Amino acid sequence: IRDLGSLNGTYVGNTKYGGREIHETPEEAARHRFPEVDLKDGNLIKVGDTVMKVGIEMPAICCECGLDISDKDREKCAWIGGTYICTVCKQKLLASKKQPKAPEPVRCQKCGKNVSEEVGKARRGAYICQSCRKKAEADPMRILLELLRQAGKVPSPEKTPEIRGYEIEKRLGAGGFGAVYLARRKKDNERVAVKVMLSKVAVDENARKKFLREIDAMKTLRHKNIVSLLDNGSAGSAFYFIMEFCEGGSVDNLMYQRGGTLKLEEAGIIMLQSLNGLSYAHKKNIVHRDLKPANILLKGSEGKWIAKICDVGLGKDFQQAGFSGMTMTGAIAGTPPFMPREQVTNFKYVKPVSDVWSMGATFYNMLTGEFPRDFERGRDYMEIILHGGIVPIRRRDSSIPKNVAEVIDCALDDNVKSRYQTADQFLEALKKAL
Repeated sequence: IRDLGSLNGTYVGNTKYGGREIHETPEEAARHRFPEVDLKDGNLIKVGDTVMKVGIEMPAICCECGLDISDKDREKCAWIGGTYICTVCKQKLLASKKQPKAPEPVRCQKCGKNVSEEVGKARRGAYICQSCRKKAEADPMRILLELLRQAGKVPSPEKTPEIRGYEIEKRLGAGGFGAVYLARRKKDNERVAVKVMLSKVAVDENARKKFLREIDAMKTLRHKNIVSLLDNGSAGSAFYFIMEFCEGGSVDNLMYQRGGTLKLEEAGIIMLQSLNGLSYAHKKNIVHRDLKPANILLKGSEGKWIAKICDVGLGKDFQQAGFSGMTMTGAIAGTPPFMPREQVTNFKYVKPVSDVWSMGATFYNMLTGEFPRDFERGRDYMEIILHGGIVPIRRRDSSIPKNVAEVIDCALDDNVKSRYQTADQFLEALKKAL
């Protein structure tokens, strides 16, 4: 939760967060960046005279066998320490006449400390504590390899870091979800990209299996303008994904090499190809939710680039599984300059039309080096997304052809119904304009 400059501030328990000074106007307060507070089960939030109690619910799982417990049986299956036990395991325990004991505390897979308070009383499963995860944020491969060794999935010790069948060469970059590495596939020396993601919550076996089933479905996505997912695996609370390697890097890197922007001739080709890939994903009922220049990669060679959208479905499924730990903080659920308003106000039900806005913002950024909204320094980005207007692209650069500008401005309309509704519509309009 974050206060956006209310007069009285927002209280979590007895602690006040945010709130403007008496002499400040709401507009002046909106220029402040107030702290973001992670909410926990049982927190009381007070805003003015309104008090809300936070309740966090998660699937009830038997602490003995790991099976799901239905909602109607939650109450009768409640167990020691806020956990649950199914009727079968409870009967076995009572028949054995052993004294019931609280389940073993959840421990960090890396340092071994008791993290029960950190994960919540009822949560079980594999977990890396916040402290260890913080140390590994820029380079989570070390944790992944350690967990794979613990699970007997890689030889130990290794002279060269590797996932079975792949030799890791170097880290390419890190982002909101994890880090990406360049690797070599041993069987054919093919270069691939390896993405490592660490869950921010305890990972129980049922959630892991469901998530990996969703990921298996992503392997069937085959399109020339989508980065292919080749393989995947997991160990504890760490997951890895083997993907097609794009030697041209990302579009934002290309923009940097070109001095911050791309000429319409080059940007137009990249955008048409990207919309082609996005259209295919939408027809498969997949919404990306985080389109931006950094998530469009280039394969091939200079002058003959093939644009490919990366992370199609991956980030969404990671969030849906609950492994991101939260749904709307910073870059975790999107990147602010490329997010349509409805992605903030109605995140759970984001549709393909929201990807259209993000793709329009991407094209806008490629051509101008700027964003559709003015993100003033020091001003809260949430307030800007919710209340800031869209700057027509020709106000940024009057040399952009009028018909191309009209297509981009339509894609960026804050009124969802006035926008292109699908990537196909955007693609066809752009083809005609170019």
